[in-house]
This record gives sequence, C-alpha cells and structure tokens, in this order.
Amino acid sequence: MKLPISWLKEFVNTDASVEEISNALVNVGFEVEEVLNYGEGISGVVVGKILDIQPHPDADKLRICSVDVGKETLTIVTGAKNVNIGDVVPVALDGAVLPSKTITAAPLRGVMSYGMMCSGGELNISEAFVDGASVDGILILNSSLTIGEDIITALDLKETVLDVSITANRSDCHSILGLSREVATALKTKVKMPSVDFTVNDSNLKFPSVKITSSDCPVYSSALISDINIAPSPKWLQKRLFMCGINPINNVVDITNYVLLEIGQPLHAFDLNMIEDGIIVRNAKDGEKITALNGESYELKSDMTLITDTKKPLAIAGVMGGKYSGISDNTKAVFLESARFNRGSVRNTSRELGLRSDSSTKFERGVDYFSVEFGRKRALALFEQLNAGKVVGDRPIEPREAKVISTTIDDINGLLGIEVPKKNMIDILQALGMEVTTDCRTLTVKIPDYREDMDNYTDLAEELIRFYGYDKMNETFMPTSAVTIGGMTHRQKRLEEIKDLLCAFGAYEIMTYSFTDDKVFDKLNLALGDKRRNAIRIINPISEDLSVMKTELISGMISVIATNHTRKNDNFRLFELAKTYEAKSFPMTELPIENDILCVGLSGDNEDFYELKNIFTSILEHFNIDYKVQPSHEPYLHPGISADLIVNGKIICSLGKLHPLTSKNFGIKKSNVFVGYINCGVITAAKDCIVKYKPLPKFPSVERDLAFIVEENAAVGEIILAIKSADQLIGEVELFDIYRGEQIEKGYKSVALKIRLVPKDKTLVDSEIAQSMQNVVAMIKDKFNAKVRE
Repeated sequence: MKLPISWLKEFVNTDASVEEISNALVNVGFEVEEVLNYGEGISGVVVGKILDIQPHPDADKLRICSVDVGKETLTIVTGAKNVNIGDVVPVALDGAVLPSKTITAAPLRGVMSYGMMCSGGELNISEAFVDGASVDGILILNSSLTIGEDIITALDLKETVLDVSITANRSDCHSILGLSREVATALKTKVKMPSVDFTVNDSNLKFPSVKITSSDCPVYSSALISDINIAPSPKWLQKRLFMCGINPINNVVDITNYVLLEIGQPLHAFDLNMIEDGIIVRNAKDGEKITALNGESYELKSDMTLITDTKKPLAIAGVMGGKYSGISDNTKAVFLESARFNRGSVRNTSRELGLRSDSSTKFERGVDYFSVEFGRKRALALFEQLNAGKVVGDRPIEPREAKVISTTIDDINGLLGIEVPKKNMIDILQALGMEVTTDCRTLTVKIPDYREDMDNYTDLAEELIRFYGYDKMNETFMPTSAVTIGGMTHRQKRLEEIKDLLCAFGAYEIMTYSFTDDKVFDKLNLALGDKRRNAIRIINPISEDLSVMKTELISGMISVIATNHTRKNDNFRLFELAKTYEAKSFPMTELPIENDILCVGLSGDNEDFYELKNIFTSILEHFNIDYKVQPSHEPYLHPGISADLIVNGKIICSLGKLHPLTSKNFGIKKSNVFVGYINCGVITAAKDCIVKYKPLPKFPSVERDLAFIVEENAAVGEIILAIKSADQLIGEVELFDIYRGEQIEKGYKSVALKIRLVPKDKTLVDSEIAQSMQNVVAMIKDKFNAKVRE
C-alpha cells in the first residue's frame, strides 16, 4: 500500500518526521518495505526564461539561446525545435545532477553551452505533475513561475511515499484513511476525517431502480450525478494518483480511483444513457458474454455475478465494467455504484477469467460496510468540489446494528500477562474509533463497521498491546511448560549434511514452489502411464501454472536453469533439497507420501557427465552406502550420456545430460546442461556407520593392467564389481580406457582396467600374482563371455 506523507498529514496533524512515522507503523505491526523520495536525484535545476534565440553559425540543427536564470543570463546551445523567445523552461546549470546524467559546461560545434534546457523525461516527471511533460522536446512551464527558483520547489516535485505491507486480516488499512487512523493512534493524536459534504440538487432525471437477485451482493448503494463536465483533474489529485501507481484519465474516473485509494472503496461510474430500465444485480448465465473496458470479450459462468440492465450486461461485478457503459467525452449523467460483493466470488471470477483490476484486488481483500457508505459520500463531495457534476440523487444503505464485545479488564490482562491500566485501555480503544463503556472491571466495546476483524476479547487484547507496547510484556513460561534440550532429528541432520556436501562441491541452493503445472510432464517427455503424471491437483490454485503438487523436482531445476540462461548466466551449479508428493490412492482419503529428494543441475563449458556422477556417488560413499551403476532410460536424459544408481535393487538416482528435445521444450539453447536427482530416503534411513580403521599395508602393492573385449551393452561398473569379488588380494580396480574401432568387432568394445593387488602379511611372489590374474580372467570370461585383448 503506497502512503504519500503529504496525503497522510492531511488527516493526521503531526510534525513527525518520515522516520518517526515509519517507526510508528512498524511498532504497531505494519512493515514499511520501502521509502520512495520523489524529486530525489535532481539538483542544480532552476526555472529559466528564454530571452533570445540565434542560429548556430556551424550547425543548421542547433540554436543558441540566451536564458535568464535569475542571477545571470546563460548561453545555452540546444537542438530542440519547440522553444521560442519568452518561453519559461527548466534549466540544468553547470554541475547540475539529473536522474540519468550530470551536466557540465562544454562547447557544441565551437560555441560554449553553459547548461541544458530539460524535457519532462530528463526530470523523470509525468503529465500528472506538469502539463506537457510527455512532449518530445523541452518542457514549457507556466509563465507565472519565479525565474531562478529551484525546479523542485517551483513544481512541487518533492514528496515522500511509504510502501507499507498490510497483513491479510486488516483490509481496512488498504487505504490512506485506514493507515491514518493507525498513525494517529500511535502518535497519540486525532485523525481528521475527509469532507463528505455535498448538496442534492433538484432534477428531472429518473433515478434507475436497483434489483438484487445474487446472494454475492449483500449491499448496493448508488447515486445520480447530472451536468457532467469531463475534464482533466486538478494537478494535486493527479499527482496523488500517480504516486500511488494509478495513471490519471479524467475527473470522473479519477474521482472513483481517488476514493479507492483514500477510503478503500471501489466505485463504478456508469453512463446513465447506457442504462435501460434500471439496474439488476444477478448471476450470469452459462455462456453469456460481455466486452469489458479493456476491449476483450469474456464468456461467463453461472457462478459469476453480473451487473445488467433489462437488456444487456453492463459490468462484471467487482472486477471490471463493460465497454459500452463506461464514461466517455459525451457522458452527461452518471449512475455511481458503491457496493459490497462477496470476496470469494470476485476472487473466483477474476481468476477464471484471467482478469484483474485495482477494484477486484480490493474486493478480494475485503470491503466493509463503512467504506461502502462513506466512500460514496466522499465521491459525491469530490464531484461537487471539482465541479465535475451536480448530485441529483443519493441512495444510501440501511443502517446496521454495530457489533458489541463485552469483556472484563481481568480477562484482557490475564491473556496479556501484564497489568494494562484501565485508562490506557479506554484511551487506546477510543482512539481507534471504538465506543467504550465501563462498569467497574467490565468493558463493553462497540466496534465500528470498518473493523470487521474484531470478534472477541482476544482481538481487543491484540489491539491494546499493539499500542500500549510489546516491549512492556514480560517473558514468562506457560504453567505446564518445561525447559527441553533442543536438537535436530537423525533425518534433519542427514539432510543438512547432504546440503553441506553440495556446498563443498561449489553448488548454490535454490528453492522453488511445491506446486507446478501438469504441462511440465509433457515437456519432460514422460510416458502417459508414468506414475509421476498422477499429481495431486489443487482445488483452488493460485494460477494454472501452480495447479498440481510436485511429483518430481527435475522440471523446476530445468526451469531455473532456463531462466538463468535467458539472463546471460550460464556457468553455475545448483541444487534443491525438497519434498515431492505422491498420492496413495485416488480419490485421496489420507495424506500423501512425502519424499525427500535432492536435485542437482550443472551448466557450463567445464561441466560433464562425470562431474555430476561424482557428486551423487560421493554422497552415497560418504554415508557408506553401496550402489550399482546402470544405463538410464529416463526420457528427459540423453540416452547415451546418462546413468541410474541402484541401491538394494531399486533405482534411487538418475543423472545425465539433458535430452536435446527436453532442452528445446524448456527453451534452453545451450547444450552443456546436466541434471539428476536422488531419493534421500535411503540416506536418512541408513544408520550411522561406525568407522573402523586398519593399519596401512606393510608390504608393497602390485599393479597389473588387463583389457577385455566385451559386448557393447556390458556395464563397466558390473565388470569392476566382478573383478573385486574374483580374488581376496584385489584392492582397487580403475578404468582407464574404452576402445571401439577397426580392431574390435562391431557390437563389442575393449575395456582396459588397472588392478591393484594388496598383500596382507607378506610380499607377493610371481606365482601368487599370476594366480590372482587367472582368477580375474576366469571370472570375467564366465560372467561376461569376454576375451582377453592381447
């Protein structure tokens, strides 16, 4: 929520600094995310007047201007064509600082220029501040401005805006007035309410009737304004809209947007001439269509609320008006709507249509009965104040019985654990707009309509401690509490250890949503029968891109890699340790299975398959988990540069180079991308291993090289395991060459291995070495139908 300080001080009489106001908001539970200073970054720019213009002797497109800047007259060379003698313009003096540059005196084609005349863009201002700011050329100012005056002061460009984060339960604070109440109470001053005074004039215009048949519209008020005068809004109003992120349009539309920001009430203005035989608030019919103000046509459903007349749709309730009932230059009378629509209905309609607006955002957060009534009155007062039209009809809502909370001072103090004086309680609650009556230790509090979040004494206690001060609370244990020794579980320790290992490998941790889009399964080329397609669907998703729970992490990792590539970052190592969700059955009757999955992604010219394989195998070896390696058949991996790791007969890890088709599906143009995952369940389930040490060998080891010709599909990992089991003297086996060529029969390959024999109690003799090698050859010939390559 944007909060301009000047607008705030219109309602709160205070000399507090921006820092003090920010601290006050933070102390009562609001986060000030950013402080924006308009006019910051501009210095040395003054109001000047052009006294004379002469052609440049050496450049046809340049002109030499004599400019009065108050204390002196400067020579300034310009190429602008829209300036004339007598024009008042902003002048950046020698040494002036602009948002995008610093100005220094310099010669232009042989003539010294001692400054620069500025455009609106160079001053970073819009039409909301000064007319003509968007013109392609020098900004021409009002001739009544004082020559030599600083431009920030002359154009009133200086303003501070706080960007305040509002909690979900405080819909009343999504407005300037709502935040003003909080600041006034925190600073122990009173809030001044904006004017809602207006006169209802006589008129022959017929006030349209209103019929409500939709249950999603509990309150609907309206007003009628005649003699509409469409014109630009005054600059003070335009500037406030602009600083809050809304572009000014015309006085009628600007008034509705102004009330949305100031009071928090969305309004809609209908051209009265476009309404036939009254207003009807009803549910849409399935297939009914409306063209909205954005020019797009939308097909509606029966659970969506629609504003219509007797013949046609006029607006999608709470979301956006219709194109043909909106305000135009020919509008002479306006039917003003101020209503309350069910927030769930507006949210669902907006999401299903893919259509959002400032009004729908506010309705989704919640609109209270106070803002419906007060917002309409405030708008009518502005119509009169700005001479935008005459109020000729007003239809208020029926008064509501106020909510009352009865409690005791002891109940509140008992909940807070401290003694808040009775007077402080009354002062704070009254400052927040609540009516308080007391009877000894009893409090009866009448809740204003704008505080729909207040339900019982616990809410009163929360309000009191916010303003009385959290720092006054005592640190105490609950009566049944006990001091315990904290610590992580075995599973948590293992997962943290895995993260440490990945950091040691130079990888950065990423975090993605637990939700995804079911279209990613097609991007991964998963088969239709793949169980990972059986994702748990979210009943009420934020968007279609986040509509199902993740059954794998690979797609998220690839998407992050693709995003980094588009931003010219293509050398990195990333990992994510998160959960995947697997339904036990459909329809679901119990919570899903949650799996701890580690996903790793490598990108860069120096990365290869073996780097990724080393990461995963090192993790398993770190936890003393034996594994086997086999070719992988994952459809998103390159079939010739991928592998699975098997533990206890189950595939727990798949890794390899990204398949070219998968890369194309995710928009990755770089070819050197490697991804993989490992199910950490086998790691977290493994018991801590007791490390046993043995002395280094006393006798020298012996190395021998053997090369076998085996079938192409023979796995080297299985050959190594077989060699290690062939003889008890064999310590290490290392692959150092694989050869395919003319000397090897087609369908076969040559695998060369280095075998190390480690004696335990004596130096090996030739006969013992030969016997070990014979055992190895016999094992490999028998198991792999291999031949020894001579």
